[in-house]
Amino acid sequence: MSSLKKTAVATAVVATVIFGAGRAQAGGDAAAVIGYLQAAFFTMVQGMVSDKINGSTNTITQTFREVMAQSTGMLSGEITKSALANKAVLEGIEGMRQQEELRRDALKMQSSLEMPANTCQDMAVQDGLAKASASTQAAMLTSQGKVTAALKGNTNTMSLVNSRFAKTNEKFCSAEDGARGLCTYKADNELSGADQEAAFLFQARSGSRTYAAPEEGPSQYEATGDYVARMVVGIPPEQLRTKDLDKTPQGKAYIELVRRYNGMASMAAYSLNQIRESGNPIKGLGSTTKMANVEGFAPEVDMSMNEAVRRFVHTQFSPKVVQDLATATQPEKILRAMATQNAFGLWLDYQGMEQNSRMEAMLASQLALAAESSLRPQIDAQRVVASRASKPAAPAQ
Repeated sequence: MSSLKKTAVATAVVATVIFGAGRAQAGGDAAAVIGYLQAAFFTMVQGMVSDKINGSTNTITQTFREVMAQSTGMLSGEITKSALANKAVLEGIEGMRQQEELRRDALKMQSSLEMPANTCQDMAVQDGLAKASASTQAAMLTSQGKVTAALKGNTNTMSLVNSRFAKTNEKFCSAEDGARGLCTYKADNELSGADQEAAFLFQARSGSRTYAAPEEGPSQYEATGDYVARMVVGIPPEQLRTKDLDKTPQGKAYIELVRRYNGMASMAAYSLNQIRESGNPIKGLGSTTKMANVEGFAPEVDMSMNEAVRRFVHTQFSPKVVQDLATATQPEKILRAMATQNAFGLWLDYQGMEQNSRMEAMLASQLALAAESSLRPQIDAQRVVASRASKPAAPAQ
């Protein structure tokens, strides 16, 4: 066979084989490509040798084997390099995907565990208020005992009037009383008139819900105590001076009426003393609740329970807290803030329940007094008529 024929045949064989191998390579299976090359080559060689090519069979076969070996080696090397490159790329992409997934999971977990801005402060407030409420109730009983003692301790009305008159003139002289010449008014006395002004029961002159406690002179707590005594106790019934008078029916009736009066007055004193003790400064409460230095308020280390509640409510509506919750990316943070506010709301509901019970008790007392004032005269009059009717008639003359 001439050289030209050999070349033509080799070219045709290589083109046919490479074209078929390209289709197999598209499937991505190197072993299938090589197998295809071998099968296609030998099939073509056998057909060509049998049908179209004249000459020595051994020479033709050897020629095609050489061409095929070279083509197969080159193609196999390229396929192997491509497979390794694809594997490296896929492994790199998978590694980057896993790293990105881990990074997102870490950010999500960090965000879900993030606490609201004022978590530590909120916990301190709730703990401080719980303890302050207990101490306030204990102090209230002491104040109530003083009112009860004042109600029962009037053994000399004139002496009691003189004592109260002198104390007000000395410690709490108001501008109006000073203008009338009853006492000496001092413009720098922030408690002037405090023992006869209801506003001081709820706040200090500065607007704080903590009672003022000057280093010198009387405190607002003392002034509000005198206010409660003036409103509730007033000039209480004077006790009987004669020892034997309580052994008579009239004396016993008087004593029972005084006791009933004291019971009615103590109901009003109980509510007023609750308000009074809630405004009394508790040592270190501002530091305990972390409310001592709140933006927009004057620093207070010793503050009342009412002032601590007031400042806590202010912090919940501060721009810092609102912005912190508005920018939250996970619901857990908002839910924690809601749980804190719900717990505080529960505490307020309990305080409201106690206040409602006091109001209900006072309304019941008022109802009893109203019933007595309207029905008691009729009952007494009817008793007289019934008593007369029950007497036997006088014998006829």
